[in-house]
Amino acid sequence: MEEMFKVLVKFSNDDVMVEDHNLDSLKSALSRLTRGPAAMGGLISEVKVVDNLDCTVFLAQDNKVVFPR
Repeated sequence: MEEMFKVLVKFSNDDVMVEDHNLDSLKSALSRLTRGPAAMGGLISEVKVVDNLDCTVFLAQDNKVVFPR
């Protein structure tokens, strides 16, 4: 079974969006959400990646990686 991830995106107005990704699509999603136009424009305040066991595997806040360090 392929490992799946949930990407939780919190915007500067406190709206939240959830995306589902596999390992192949996760890399481009993280790039888009941490270095894309919305991130650079300050519209995204937090990006969190959670695995199948609900463990946080990545956390970025205000375009800074908090976890893992």
